[in-house]
Amino acid sequence: MKGKLIVFEGPEGCGKSTQAQMAFEYLKGRGIKTVLLREPGGNVISEKIRAIILDPAHKAMTKKTELLLYIASRAQIIEEKLKPLLDGGTAVILDRFSLSTLVYQGYARGLDKKQIKILNDYVAKGVKVFMTVVFDVTAQEAKKRMSKREKHDRLDAEAAAFHRKVRAGYLAEAANNKSIYLIKTDGKSKEEIFNETIKLLCKKRVC
Repeated sequence: MKGKLIVFEGPEGCGKSTQAQMAFEYLKGRGIKTVLLREPGGNVISEKIRAIILDPAHKAMTKKTELLLYIASRAQIIEEKLKPLLDGGTAVILDRFSLSTLVYQGYARGLDKKQIKILNDYVAKGVKVFMTVVFDVTAQEAKKRMSKREKHDRLDAEAAAFHRKVRAGYLAEAANNKSIYLIKTDGKSKEEIFNETIKLLCKKRVC
């Protein structure tokens, strides 16, 4: 594939969506053909799946149902958006991807990680991640940031233990994968985090 897939990841409240938007605007401003997408979502079908997953009213949703909905959403965005864009030489900044599923449904929900990897690989054939940036945030700082949100979804409402497992999962994966880059966000302004992010992207010849 000619284009590069750059994935921004992290626990709830880490600021990854803000950084994704800022990085997108920066690359676009430099004349780099870039598209910003999110997961779950990014197209009509996947956005509808996103609404089902994150609806706070869906408390009865099982772990396996949640997992398969994420996989279904990913399958759609890969075929409809990612493959064509990457084949055409476009850089894609993606707000969450397969690592989120491994962390949230594997580490935090306790589902079989090997099975999750098999499902991720099944739908992602032909699409390779160039690099993943994980924005780390402590539970205390995340809680502070999330308290400022106007709306809270089903995952926001999870117990503190769930969010601790999510963070631990990201840290574990980052420690064992050279293509995952960790940026600490506690005590930093969004501009300071952005400067670190762009420095990393440019070092990897994205910009």
